[in-house]
Parts: sequence; structure tokens; C-alpha cells
Amino acid sequence: MYSLIIVEDDDSIRSGLVHLFPWEDCGFTITGDFSNARSAWNFLKEHSSVNAVLTDIRMPLMDGLELTRRVYEEMPQTSVFLISGFQDFSYAQQAIHYNVKDFFIKPVRHQNLMLSFLKLKEELDRLNLPDADPGPVNQYYDQILRMVKTYVTDHLKTATLEEAAVLSHLSAGYLSRLFKSQCSMSFSDYVLKKRMERACVLLSDPRNKVYEVSDAVGYDNPKNFSRAFRSYFHMSPKEFREKGSQAYDET
Repeated sequence: MYSLIIVEDDDSIRSGLVHLFPWEDCGFTITGDFSNARSAWNFLKEHSSVNAVLTDIRMPLMDGLELTRRVYEEMPQTSVFLISGFQDFSYAQQAIHYNVKDFFIKPVRHQNLMLSFLKLKEELDRLNLPDADPGPVNQYYDQILRMVKTYVTDHLKTATLEEAAVLSHLSAGYLSRLFKSQCSMSFSDYVLKKRMERACVLLSDPRNKVYEVSDAVGYDNPKNFSRAFRSYFHMSPKEFREKGSQAYDET
């Protein structure tokens, strides 16, 4: 297990983060929690082996950014995650400057926290345990991706990144990056691929009109569908039908 401290001046939020989140599933154990950054920094000076700090920004005595700066300058081996109730661009700028691992906006989403700390565990494992099995991280990613792919299949006409993000409890931006890194294609490219594959199946049945196939795969305008189909397969829907099963094999 890797070590983590939590710094949050709101008692109820801090208690929830400490006691309700499954840190052990991410590979971390909490070695301390603090209501202000000054106490946290005093602890860190005595426990320099702490692997990660999860801290709020706005706090009395010392704020989270000052704590982050000190960790960045004096304990570069320790990773910092920031929490804020405000979407302030200046905070994000400083977070980048201090090499912060991630920046969470309250209320923090469970899945966002899970993914970020699983990613850190993977990085630490590569450094400390080069032969370690990355299975738990991959399993969590796979679970999310399977859910998203099933959503696309079940909602082929209307699938959107935003709805997939709501379903997976991730931000659209985070899901987009995760999907591309794990699937080697963007979410929109994946939706297009599944629509075109479905179109091929439907076009193979001569009873289905082109406009009906167009509507079935999410195109209101058959001309737009034909244009997308030609761009994807380098042939029109009509040419695809004329080639029959040979055309399907070529795709």
C-alpha cells in the first residue's frame, strides 16, 4: 500500500473522504488527515516518505497552494492532488506550475478520484515494482469502457460523449481522454465505426431502403448518410449493395 494524507478544513467533507472512499481498492492507506495545511506540512516534514497529498485550496492558517508549493520544492517525490469549490483558472495555472497530478472541483466525483489514484498507483508500481501486475487498474478502465461501448450499441442513433460521461460519472473531457488512450480512437470515431458497421448489415438486406438505414443509424438526412458512408468505405450505399457480400468482406 502507498501512503496518503488528506487536508480539508470542512469536517464533514474530510470525514467522508477519509472513511467513505475505498482507498485500499486504489492501493492507498491514509496515514493522516488534517483540518489545515500548516499541520499537514509539519507532519510531512517528519514523514517524508508519504506518497500522496489530497488537499483543499482555501483554508485558514496556510492554504493548499502554499502547501503544494512547499511539497513541490522540498518533497518532489510526493504527488499532490488539489480540491477546490471554485473553477478558478489561476488555481489551475498554479497547479500546472507545481506539477499537481489532478485538480478536482467539489463535489468530487467518486470515479474521477478512483481513476486518478489508480493511475498514480500504476506509476508508482512501475517505479517501485516493475514486475507488478497492473490488473486492478486495467480492470477498472475496462469496466468503464465496456459500459460506454454497450451504451453506444444500445443508443446508436443518439449516442453522445456527454451522455456517456453522465452514465460513467466522469467529465466529458476525462472520458474522451481515457477512451482514446485505451481504445486508440476517439469516442466520435468509435460511434462512426459502429454506425457504419450497422449500416453494412442493414444494407445487406435489399428490403431496407437507404433512407431507412440512414435513420436507423442516426442520420436524419439520407444525403448526409450517403456522404459519410462514401467517406468511410470509399463507395456509395448503392455501390455497396451492387457488390453484395464481396463489398462487406472488403470493409
